[in-house]
Amino acid sequence: MENFEGLQHRFFQPHDLLSAALAHPAHFPPGSRWEYSNTNYLVAGLLIERVTGRPVQEEITQRVIRKAGLRHTYWPQPGDQTLRGPHPHGYTTGNLEKGNVIDATVMDPSWGGAAGQLISTPSDLAAFARALLDGRLLPPAQLAEMRKTVDAPLLPGWRYGLGLFSVPLSCGGVYWGHGGDIDGFETRGGATDDGRSVGLAVTALPGTFGDADEAAKAVMAAVDTAFCK
Repeated sequence: MENFEGLQHRFFQPHDLLSAALAHPAHFPPGSRWEYSNTNYLVAGLLIERVTGRPVQEEITQRVIRKAGLRHTYWPQPGDQTLRGPHPHGYTTGNLEKGNVIDATVMDPSWGGAAGQLISTPSDLAAFARALLDGRLLPPAQLAEMRKTVDAPLLPGWRYGLGLFSVPLSCGGVYWGHGGDIDGFETRGGATDDGRSVGLAVTALPGTFGDADEAAKAVMAAVDTAFCK
């Protein structure tokens, strides 16, 4: 993969991203273990288009964004490289040495595709998680399928379903949610079955300004504190 500066202003079609992924061998036989993969969400986006006959961004806008009442969430148009409205700047090391950061705020997010191209805010992310768990977006049977999990050995107790992490809380119970990383920005959060929700955004990826593992743990600790305070 090229460094960030080589990708920052480049537009990608989903099939280009999928072809790049499929040029590499599988990490393991299907069904033998779990590993997160953005490629799976690229495939899901293409399947949505094949089944509905409509662009994935239109389906997500109609079925999720509008239905959940998300006012600050949108799918950027081709060539749209700037964030709408007031926003923070995000920073990344790109291919530079750690500590020498570059501004990643203006970029073409198409390389995220259906896995990570959507633009949102922490409050909208929390609202989405509440809407999903409240049953406002899916019928009960489909939501139940999303919540069928397998071990996800990222941190102790984590499990993964169909696009949902189950994360244990220090105060008991779990929250359901998902995070996202793209150069310059990181998000974490979700909601609990009793209606609590958290959305958190960081304007740099873990490791941009120090040890990546320690930074990731600090972000998760902040989410836990927000749920358990």
